[in-house]
Amino acid sequence: MADHGGGGTGGSAGAAGNAGRAGAVDAGTGGRSGSAGASGSGGASGSGGASGSGGAMDAGSAGLGCDPLAPPTGTVINVTPSQTSQLASIVAGAAAGTTILLADGIYTPVPRLNLMTPGVSLRSASGNASAVVLDGVYAADEIIFVAASNVTLAEITVTHAINHPIHVSPPDTGPDVTGVRLYRLRVVDGGEQFVKVNPNGARTFWVDNGRLECSTLLLTDAGRPHVVSLPGLPCYTGGIDAHSARGWVVRRNHLEGFWCATGLSEHAIHFWNASRDTLAEHNVIVNVAMGIGFGLGETGTTRPYADNPYPGAGFIGHYDGIIRNNVIYADIAGFDTGVALEQARGVRVYHNTIYSTDAVTGFFSPIDYRFASTVAEIRNNLVRRISMRNGATGTVDHNLENVSAAYFVNPATRDFHLLATAANAIDQGVVVTEAGLDMDGVAHGASPDLGAYERVP
Repeated sequence: MADHGGGGTGGSAGAAGNAGRAGAVDAGTGGRSGSAGASGSGGASGSGGASGSGGAMDAGSAGLGCDPLAPPTGTVINVTPSQTSQLASIVAGAAAGTTILLADGIYTPVPRLNLMTPGVSLRSASGNASAVVLDGVYAADEIIFVAASNVTLAEITVTHAINHPIHVSPPDTGPDVTGVRLYRLRVVDGGEQFVKVNPNGARTFWVDNGRLECSTLLLTDAGRPHVVSLPGLPCYTGGIDAHSARGWVVRRNHLEGFWCATGLSEHAIHFWNASRDTLAEHNVIVNVAMGIGFGLGETGTTRPYADNPYPGAGFIGHYDGIIRNNVIYADIAGFDTGVALEQARGVRVYHNTIYSTDAVTGFFSPIDYRFASTVAEIRNNLVRRISMRNGATGTVDHNLENVSAAYFVNPATRDFHLLATAANAIDQGVVVTEAGLDMDGVAHGASPDLGAYERVP
């Protein structure tokens, strides 16, 4: 329980949704550790935990707000919807440091926009993402392609791409792409992963230290028939999907609807193939097949790191990183996994609330950690169960399993603040140095509650 007042942090503008009393996130939002109280150290003992190169992750949740961007400085190019056919050339010709301001309206059919120059910003003039719509009408394979550092995409809606609405990847000849900022976006109804991040084809240049913040990624019922189906992958879509990326922050987003009637979609948030130091916090994830994934499968492609943080460990799907203070909710039959750790070494999973209703018939596990290279620290979470498989190890304690609706103010409106009667969750956590702040921006304190919200009397 928090010992001080600390209200919500306002939430971002952007798409409307179910913030409820949570007030902090725009647009809405088992197994090993014994169900008695919050104790239960039943996870297999292990040596990893927080060791490795992860270090302090992003200064412990600085910048909880989702305020509109400040007015641009430097060169500004103003564009209106009547210039849609010219937009690709305007973007391509923008000099470093230029801000392209899009007037309100629908830009359709928007051509593919290639941002190849560092420091270019593409954003709405009004700051209202819902008012500026880049619509690919399922004719553009990708709507925005970024191959340069320090590019900002902000306060616009990107929708109806055949494949990826937004794709970030370095040029074949480099250099690395760093510092991409995706902020207060609405990304709706793409055919494949909505934000794709990957190295160049030769795997010699990388995409590091990017940010996806205060954005809504939404697959609707109208968009679901346009999801790409591949052999063996009939639901080839997801939220943000990053390969071999380092140092990304995914914070204060609302991700919803990533499921299909047949097959599992990819995760709402997925970093794998030797990604590293990812921070996923303060996200609300609703009705997806899989929530947050670090790693995937027992083997995969690698990335060489000069410091070789875990020598002799074998294949590692994700190095270090933190998953903390997220809410994952499901009332669809196809919800499978909330947090999946596969060959994820040194990852910390703290203070997440993962809740599903009885409508979830395909349910597997809110938190699942597996394979021999996985060494995880999983603490202070509220879940139905935690599962360990295939030789994974970790420090797994102070979690509460078999959590029912009776612990929360109103799960139906996705208000997961704790009730005063939730005695098994209040003050039952353990202090962890990288707990961050709760969903309302409140410190977890010396007697932390379990889950993503501290109860403030």
